[in-house]
Amino acid sequence: MTTANTDNSAGPRTLRRGLHILQTLQAHDENGLSVTELSRLTGLQRPTIYRLLAALTECDFVQTVGKTRRYAATKQVLAPTETEHHLVEIAKPFMRELAFKVGDAVFLIIRENNNSLTLWREIGPYPVQILGTYVNKRQPLGVGSAGMALLAQLDDDTISQIIESNSNALDHYGGMTQREMRQLIDNTRTRGYSVVGNYAVRGALGVGCALCSSQGYPLFALSVTAITERMPARRQKEIARLIHQTLEQIAEKI
Repeated sequence: MTTANTDNSAGPRTLRRGLHILQTLQAHDENGLSVTELSRLTGLQRPTIYRLLAALTECDFVQTVGKTRRYAATKQVLAPTETEHHLVEIAKPFMRELAFKVGDAVFLIIRENNNSLTLWREIGPYPVQILGTYVNKRQPLGVGSAGMALLAQLDDDTISQIIESNSNALDHYGGMTQREMRQLIDNTRTRGYSVVGNYAVRGALGVGCALCSSQGYPLFALSVTAITERMPARRQKEIARLIHQTLEQIAEKI
């Protein structure tokens, strides 16, 4: 009887604690709070806070602040589906212009927990197009160039959790390994843009860049994908410049 009562109360108690953490984060500014500060403000033990933060982060109620160990409540003015629709409508003309300029396909990607989600794509005028993803397609975060651009902006602990969670799925993408993914992350951080080839689509190479909030959290990414022969290093750098330019144009309209 005692065990049953304890089990019945565990769910609501956990929910109350999770909401307490969320409300505490919402009451503070965008610089966020550390686990130590959350423990002091809520009276909860650090292991409990870590467990609850992991769940809140996975559900996108909470996010890490840049590459720090601080946490902030996710602030969304619109419901997620409305937000995505709004973003697509703003991005479309700029993506279309970019696709026409470079000749190749352009993709708009967001993070959805441990995956990337394609919101939109525009096809360029070049006769051979690489259409490795499509609207509403999900795949492990980092196997595509836009997803890699998003992944590389996250803190190291979150990256490790995502890679570990997706480890069994990575082999389906050209035999990508955890070690190769970490190397791609390092390369992306060094360059300032991602270059990913021959994983999601054989014979293809993509260049991706992410737009981040003022706190350093990746909001969404754009990528350009083409056949490998069209992507020498010099053109990769030029395409990255054009993508950054397009991201800035979109940001001004949001």
